[in-house]
Amino acid sequence: MTGRTKIRWVSHPELSAAHAAYLVASRVQCNDQKTEQTQIQPVTEVNNRLFASAVDVSQFWQQYLLQILSDVPLERACGVALLSAGANEMQVDQTTKAIVNRMSDARLAFNHRYPKIAEQLDLRARPLRERWETYGPGLLNQVGKQIWGDSPPEDWWMPNVTALMVQPIRGGDGGCDASSSRLWLEAMLTDVDPRVPEVLRVAWLVTAMAIENYTRQTSGDLRLMRPWSLVSVPLVLKAGSEMELFRGDELPICEAMKVWRFGDEQVAEIVSQWWTLQSDSTAPMPARLQRLDEMLPQGSPRVDVEDTV
Repeated sequence: MTGRTKIRWVSHPELSAAHAAYLVASRVQCNDQKTEQTQIQPVTEVNNRLFASAVDVSQFWQQYLLQILSDVPLERACGVALLSAGANEMQVDQTTKAIVNRMSDARLAFNHRYPKIAEQLDLRARPLRERWETYGPGLLNQVGKQIWGDSPPEDWWMPNVTALMVQPIRGGDGGCDASSSRLWLEAMLTDVDPRVPEVLRVAWLVTAMAIENYTRQTSGDLRLMRPWSLVSVPLVLKAGSEMELFRGDELPICEAMKVWRFGDEQVAEIVSQWWTLQSDSTAPMPARLQRLDEMLPQGSPRVDVEDTV
């Protein structure tokens, strides 16, 4: 089975600015303190307006980022995000205008910090793009064989995926939206962890989208999303091991889940234990997934634009 996914790499200054604002709004630790400082005042004013409007602040920012990911213009993105977060429809126009003004200030401050960001992102993305061209098809081929052997579904891999490159703010980050066949990545020049090269993050996001599409199309039981999404991590790492992208007898599952900001330490340990227990199993994948589901605590990590991911 060959990985038939073709990736179109796009530098995305607008998403870069939105990502920076999102991180500051969410009080996530940033590696770039100068950029963080440019965002604090306008983003704090946005959050204050959201609190005053009695909306779900977290939901607003997640939906806003998703809209920008889909190339929705700023004003419309804010309006959609407000309605998604529970804004009063009678006041949404007025609230949107106020928030758009502050968002524009945040974007302007970001652009002043990176006046040549489009050109910089093109240069930063080149090493990862070239590495994907070398290893990507083989990685997807290995992942597919682990799941399906020689009998994969025809539409398992997305034929076309858009990879949006953004300015690094966290020192490595990424996410995806399966419904739009898009993923995004901080354009890192070097690997965050040599045991988990960035090219594997790309393979993981492509695999995560394939799994999400497949499970939603073939199963009415969305509980399968939890074990399926988690299994994507060791599957990709095993493929990376087969292609000698890192050294070591054990798969760095816990390290990868930390670098990819996916799940917590407890879940990572369970996935690692499960992988060791079932490594020699000949049972069908659904049966092995059921065992993982039984081992997991209540709740489920999400695979979406910001929290993959």
